[in-house]
Amino acid sequence: ALLLEVANSLVNNLKREAPVGATGDLQRSIQIFQQSSGQIVLGTRVRYAKAVNEGTEPHIADFDAIQVWARRKLGDEAAAGPVWRKIAREGTDANPYVDRAFEATLAEF
Repeated sequence: ALLLEVANSLVNNLKREAPVGATGDLQRSIQIFQQSSGQIVLGTRVRYAKAVNEGTEPHIADFDAIQVWARRKLGDEAAAGPVWRKIAREGTDANPYVDRAFEATLAEF
């Protein structure tokens, strides 16, 4: 019972700490996948979750996805070009939402 309580708290804190992004998909995707005696598996199926948490090296991002993000987050699809070039040059910064969620969960228990 305590393990499930801690897991539920961690899921809630992960959802609270994960960035909303353009779609909110990352936040919505965090869940408990499996429970068995003494073991609980939780996480997300969103493929970019690790990259958001840890940041990335410079890379060629999906330009269409950057356009959607720019339109939704910045209100300006034209900003996609500069954002895309910055990611190609510098990568993306880490947003360690997992660490923050663990710290918040530890503080609760």
